[in-house]
Amino acid sequence: MTTIIETNRLYLREFTVEDAEHFFYMNNDFDVIKHTGDTPFDSINDAKMFLKDYNQYKLHGMGRWAVCLKEDNTFLGWCGLKYHPKEKLVEVGYRFYKKFWNNGYATESAKASIKYGFENLKLKDIYAHCHIDNLASQKVIEKCGLSFLNNGIYDNMPAKLYKTKNPYLNVKKISANETHILRHPVLRAGRPIEDCIFDGDTLKTTYHLGLYFKKELIGVVTLMKNKHDFYSEKSQYQLRGMAILHAYQKKGLGELLILEAEKLLKDLQTERLWLNAREIAVSFYKNQGYNINGDAFQIPKIGLHYTMSKKFI
Repeated sequence: MTTIIETNRLYLREFTVEDAEHFFYMNNDFDVIKHTGDTPFDSINDAKMFLKDYNQYKLHGMGRWAVCLKEDNTFLGWCGLKYHPKEKLVEVGYRFYKKFWNNGYATESAKASIKYGFENLKLKDIYAHCHIDNLASQKVIEKCGLSFLNNGIYDNMPAKLYKTKNPYLNVKKISANETHILRHPVLRAGRPIEDCIFDGDTLKTTYHLGLYFKKELIGVVTLMKNKHDFYSEKSQYQLRGMAILHAYQKKGLGELLILEAEKLLKDLQTERLWLNAREIAVSFYKNQGYNINGDAFQIPKIGLHYTMSKKFI
């Protein structure tokens, strides 16, 4: 039994098969599940099978966790983070025995789960949803600092969607030398540091952006004024040296650098941004709205690349 989070009154731990009885009784209370879209378990054994098959901790390093009182280990309900692979987002959710409602447990555990997601998992943002008629849940979500996005359909029911961004992440302009320090382990590992210096790094028309987690530089990107013969626009910039430290990869954090870069270039009236994308990065740039132009080509000592671009004007 692994404890994940502790708060003043509570601790959140991984589920065990012994929690099956609680899952069975909670989900057989109509008031508990009426706004969730879930159905009751037919038996305690069905709840056991659900818990035996629960693999979110191993798959995604997160999941729903049992919420228990510190003072006597009472099982109150569950709360935690769920990764949705199709939408590529993480949401916070919670469910409690009705007899424990109105004690602030949902807010306390949800706030702790969000903090864990941002500080420990370095998530870019966290979402939440609730039925449009579930006013109590909406209050919890708002107390946790999430902002309303829109109304939609979730589990075939009308729902409100909320979102909050990681407050420990920020993007700012940095120097060329700072980009070299991070380019090296990510893009030129095992090669001389000089290989991390690009022609044009120090030009006045070149911009370097750094992504920080708290005070740690974890990502960089460089924008160079450079025209590609494939495109006709007069005002073009090239994106170069996009790098995120390995410990922070596969969290969607590169999107923050791309968005800030595009904002900067749009303010400069740039017509097109282009780049030579590594083969493994093509899907990432496609998700950001970039298109492949031309055939694949090799860059010596680095590998297969594709020219991709996005037109702004």
